[in-house]
Amino acid sequence: MKRLRFRYEMHLKLDQAVWDHHFLIRCRPMESARQQKEHLSVKIEPADFIWEVKDGFGNEGYAGSAKRPHNSLLAVSEGVVRVDITKTSEPLHPMYRFSSAYTMPGEGIRRFLGEACLEQGREGGFWGRNVGEKELMYMMDRLYGRFVYSPGATTVETTAEEALALGRGVCQDYAHIFISLCRLAGIPARYVAGLMLGEGVSHAWVEAWTDGGWLGMDPTNNRLAGDGYIKLTHGRDFRDGSIDRGRFMGFSGQSQEIFVKVEEII
Repeated sequence: MKRLRFRYEMHLKLDQAVWDHHFLIRCRPMESARQQKEHLSVKIEPADFIWEVKDGFGNEGYAGSAKRPHNSLLAVSEGVVRVDITKTSEPLHPMYRFSSAYTMPGEGIRRFLGEACLEQGREGGFWGRNVGEKELMYMMDRLYGRFVYSPGATTVETTAEEALALGRGVCQDYAHIFISLCRLAGIPARYVAGLMLGEGVSHAWVEAWTDGGWLGMDPTNNRLAGDGYIKLTHGRDFRDGSIDRGRFMGFSGQSQEIFVKVEEII
């Protein structure tokens, strides 16, 4: 078990004033047997009101609005979380067995999995029920060797099939491709967004259902997602698990800056 102190900052900058701004920011660590909050402080401004909300996936966050003209939106979440990856009690929902908008496999992903099956001596087809941590680690390593981390190469609308064909992308793309491969192989999998030890930005990884529980896997870094990871959201893909979203009135360009810091404490 680890105790992790975290800070998440999201600063949305607008090049001219906007109004009637409605937002959803899910910067609240999820509560589960694996992860428990000790302390949490959240600030979002400007905001006329803020409601705590929870969606059907179990993701918690804050919905609000800023009616008056403004040129920026700031969200800061900080606190302490206990993480124990040995504990799991969450059941499997059938929806994680099926392809979603971002993870629908095409010819490239089917070929990638087929080649992996041949290399593993599984000429008869996909892995099915016999897949465990060893086989999933092999698939993740194979993806890591083929795909290149390249910020700016893709967008938030890029699908798993498009990203694999391009051969480069960011953590969202690694996660979508790996989820698509898992589901095609008969393994339920879901998209996870959150924070990890160190300084940087928010991160995305995967949880795959194996041996009766969820196994966290980080294909971007080719390793298991252990107790140095803080989970904020999960869902079928990015669309379900995005940390922040919103809409406003006005004709403004926008840019977003995110800063994350996570450190272990005693």
